[in-house]
Amino acid sequence: MPTLTARSIETLRKRAQQEGRAVTASDDRGRGAGVLRVRVHPSGNVALFYRYTDPRGRRDDLPLGTYAPDGRGGLSLKDARDRVDALRLLYRGGVRDVRAHLEAEARREAEARRREAEAREKQQAGSLRALLLAYVEHLREQGRVSWQDVQSAVTLHVLDPFPDLAERRANEITAADLRIVFDRLVELGRTRALGKVRAHLHAAYTLAARAPFKSTIPAVFRGFVVTANPVAALPTYSELSIPGDRVLSRAELRELLRALHASDTMPARALLTAIYLGGQRPAQVLRITAADVDPDRGTITLHDGKGRRTRPRAHVLPLDPVADLIREPLAANAGAPSLFSSDGKRPPSLTTLSVLVRRIGEGAYQLRDVRRTCETELAALGVSKDVRAQLLSHGLGGVQDRHYDRHDYMREKREALARWGAYLEGLRAGGDVVPFAGRLNREVESL
Repeated sequence: MPTLTARSIETLRKRAQQEGRAVTASDDRGRGAGVLRVRVHPSGNVALFYRYTDPRGRRDDLPLGTYAPDGRGGLSLKDARDRVDALRLLYRGGVRDVRAHLEAEARREAEARRREAEAREKQQAGSLRALLLAYVEHLREQGRVSWQDVQSAVTLHVLDPFPDLAERRANEITAADLRIVFDRLVELGRTRALGKVRAHLHAAYTLAARAPFKSTIPAVFRGFVVTANPVAALPTYSELSIPGDRVLSRAELRELLRALHASDTMPARALLTAIYLGGQRPAQVLRITAADVDPDRGTITLHDGKGRRTRPRAHVLPLDPVADLIREPLAANAGAPSLFSSDGKRPPSLTTLSVLVRRIGEGAYQLRDVRRTCETELAALGVSKDVRAQLLSHGLGGVQDRHYDRHDYMREKREALARWGAYLEGLRAGGDVVPFAGRLNREVESL
């Protein structure tokens, strides 16, 4: 068979078009180790192959590409012969299954490229510091009041004490690396902070790990290339998280009320609002805006985002107990993100309220003890557990409350808060108010 030339291939093209079928031809160079072969289709397309005999004695046509006389957009005859010569060397060197050899080589090259790409991604991935700050920014953009407290916690307990750890790439950090953070908190006796810091780290890593698969997570988290959450392997330290039982005495509650009333600051008004509404969560009170106040209906609405709710639940309360307290904030912060903003731009942080309480109580009690005290005193006033649950938004996510109980309990809330307000005013005035249910009616009337 004649050696393939550009002219002979053109002849084959004409023949294929005339016969309406594909025709083939082989080069006569280098027989014994495989030859160059062409298959010309009626369309004029010319496919190039390396034909050789595999270990099972069968002829195999290994595709090389498409013929192009000038080599543009395909292989010239010279290019094709050079490729075939290289394959003949493999064959003569003992590689009889050339196709399997090339496929295995391609897999190895693809795996090497994949490993290189992963290495580059890891090299470019952000640090633990960047991950935690991205998490804080995510909370801020979501409108979560807690973002400032999260920022304070991770800075105080992770970033500042462990700068070397903070600068390491987040996706290289293991559970063993993070143990030093929690060991330090255990040694300091900061058991409450321990649980919070663990939760913040866990949430940040979870966002980064889920980001490639969930479009609602900001794209910045994909850049950390996190595939596993190292915090998940660490204990929850629940045995160290002892529920608080501190309740303010009547004298302490009296002094707290007097100090807060004597202050004209927005944080003080926010905390008084939380107290006079029965002991609401300060974080939710700080989120109250002018739009949440309805003077016509006489209501004020808090937004309870606690737990795994994707949307906060509206928690509607009577306005009367705090109408005077919020009158000035309502006028000053009509367009602010919080009624209790000091600058009209952002609400006070929980840390500010915590510092305020510690200063007034001289460290004898904490902000969280105030809410506990309020509910304890409400119980002593004879307010039932069910009404307290409605008043303080306790455990209202069950099937009964979500689907069946549509009573708004507004009458019960008004009665309970009227009783509570009378008790607080009597206490602040210095009266010897003893909130026991058996003496309830007489004492309330006396106030």
